[in-house]
Order: sequence, then C-alpha cells, then structure tokens
Amino acid sequence: MLSEPLPYHLKIRDYFKEQSNTWSFFAAARRKEEQLAAFKTELLKNTYQFQPDSDPLLYEKIHLAREKLGLGHLPVTAYQAITQESELNASIVCLPNEAHVVFSGGLMQMLNEQELLALVAHELAHIKLYSLMDGELETTDRIITAIAGGHDSEASYFETARLFRLYMEIWCDRAAYAVLGDTTPVITMLLKIVTGLSTVHAEGYIRQAEEIFSGSPSIQSVSLTHPENFIRTRALRLWQQQGEAAGAAIIQMIEGVPELDRLDVLAQRELSGLTAELLQVYLGPSWFRTAPVMALARQYFPDLSWEKGGIEGKEGTIAVKNGGVERIKPFLTGAHSSIREYFTYVLLDFALADPDLEDVPAGYALQLAGDLGIADVFEATIKKELSYGDKQWDHQRQQMLSAYDSVKEV
Repeated sequence: MLSEPLPYHLKIRDYFKEQSNTWSFFAAARRKEEQLAAFKTELLKNTYQFQPDSDPLLYEKIHLAREKLGLGHLPVTAYQAITQESELNASIVCLPNEAHVVFSGGLMQMLNEQELLALVAHELAHIKLYSLMDGELETTDRIITAIAGGHDSEASYFETARLFRLYMEIWCDRAAYAVLGDTTPVITMLLKIVTGLSTVHAEGYIRQAEEIFSGSPSIQSVSLTHPENFIRTRALRLWQQQGEAAGAAIIQMIEGVPELDRLDVLAQRELSGLTAELLQVYLGPSWFRTAPVMALARQYFPDLSWEKGGIEGKEGTIAVKNGGVERIKPFLTGAHSSIREYFTYVLLDFALADPDLEDVPAGYALQLAGDLGIADVFEATIKKELSYGDKQWDHQRQQMLSAYDSVKEV
C-alpha cells in the first residue's frame, strides 16, 4: 500500500512550511464544534443516508477499502445527494474521527461491483493521503486552496493548486489500484463518471491516450482541452507497468516544460533566483551600475545589494549561487521559448536604462546573450523592439560590439 505522498506534494508542503506565519495559522485553524454540527445537519437535510442493514453491498465495499487502506478505525457513512442536477460525482468529507462519502447522480446504478469498490477506495484514499505526515498535506491543501481562491490571486497559485490536485487524484487512483489489484475497474469507473455511459472499454481509452502523447513529446497537461482524464488513465497504466520507474514520464506528462505564463510557485521562485543571478553577472562591471541602471534593478528587487553576496528581496535574501553563466545556460538550453524571450527582455531592459552609456550596454548584452546561448533570440528581440531592418541591424550590431570592446577591459 502507498505510504508516501508524491514528490510534488512534498515540495509544495516544504514551500509553505518555509512561510512560518502562514503555515502556523492554517495548521492551528480547526473548525469549531458548532460548525461541524451545522455541517452534519445540512448533510442530512440534503441527502439520503445509506444504511448498513439495507445497503449491505455498499458497506461491504466501504469496509474492504477501509481495511486495505489502513483506515479500519474510521467510521464511514455513505449518502446519495438529493438534487435536481444529474451530474455524476462523488466526494468525501472527513470530520474529526469520521468520514462521509456523498454520491451524486445515478452512480450506484451505473457502476458494477468492482467499479464501486474502485470509487470508494479512491475517495477513502483522500483521507489516507491526508493522514500521512501528521496531516501536513491537508494543511497544505487548505493553504493553496485559500490563496488560489482569492479574487486577486496570482496566476502561479492557480497553477500550483491545479498541479497539487491533479497529483492528488493520481495518488488516489494508485491507492484504488492497490486495493483492487487491477487498473481496469479504476479506469472504467473514471470513464463512466465523466462520460455518463453505462458501458465503456478501458483498453480502447488507453490506446486513445497513448496516441495523444505519442504524437508529440512536447504534449503536456496544460496543452490539452480536457487533460485530467487522459493524464490519470495513462499515469495509472504507466504505474502498473513500470512502478516507481514511471515517475519521470508522469512528471513530464503533467508538468512538461514550464511556460512563462504557467509557472507554479516553485518554477516562479526558480525563475526569480535565476534572474537575480543574471543581474549579479550582468551588472558586475562598475561602469554599468549607474544611478538609472540601479534604479531599474531595484524595481526587480527592491532591496538590491551587492555587499552581502546576494540580492535582497522583499521575502529575504535571494542567494546568488556560484557559477553565474555556467548555471543559467543549461537552464535556458532546455527552457520554453517564452522563458528564453523573458531573459532577452531583461537584458534589453537594462541595456536601454541609461542613455548616457550609449551603445556600450547593448554590446555587452549581445556578448552575454551569446554566452548564455540565446544570441539569436536576443537579436530578434532587439530588432523588433527598436525597429531595426536587417541591413541597419548589421551595422548597428557591429557598432554596439565595438563600443563594448572599448570599455570591457577597464
């Protein structure tokens, strides 16, 4: 049985634990007894409660999944939602020392016994996951849900929440597979819920998913219109075939190569750190650190400082690691085009910051872009932004490099 969260869960947990005030607030937050009582009252008012004596098959599946997941101590009650909507779904709520599973639509009539067990096991696996590491993942989930749900939340938190939940569903699918010892009922259960069909075929859908991803190695979850079903199906089958060795393929399928407008908090932090390293290298020459240039640098990092061997930011010092260009270049080599373009705009931003420096910073930027392996991207950027034609650019480029050559040894 799975006993460890997925790596992404741990990284996001660690990220928020570093923010001690936020973590302490959410870790200490607990629903009051009157809130719990009100929730249970609303649950009873809007559902039909299944009973062990009148619905023995359902509770047999609950008991089996609970025992195999190591949750034998947890009382579980099942309900059918009373609603005019026909959406097929299931959800679980864990209150102190008890869990409540709610079915919506005609799931109970649509699923066969093995699929019902797969669904129950999947839902109970959420409780299992939350129980690991003294409930730290449950705290993490509440933090990212609260932040991403804010009306003014940054895009990076939406992306983090999306990835965190997708990895959660994948973990719970694996747990359901562990309970059944077979991936087919887990896949057909998922398909019936999302399609509403009473008869589906797992192998055909697996081939469909494989065809999508075999068409291009760059396919990833954000590039699909309805990614979760394909992702979960393929991830489950990869896990069945390869075990832990499937991890890298699943991560590539889900996260792929980060794009500038689709960064989670981890990728955003890495990009910020690399930007700081770039500035540490780029603004190294004393002639470049004029008042206008440093004013711009402080717009990137308000408490910019070279004295402490790092760049001071609003969340503390962003350490500038040894290596400079040698560390940034490999990152850019495999980066998405939007990330490579971002770095060229940083170079151009500073090259134009102080008109008194004339063409020297641009020549320096050209050389640094070449060292970073993004010369072609930088030249395309500067030609576009400064409206240089091809012939004009050839002359201007040489002029910039010559200007830099005249001062670089100073």
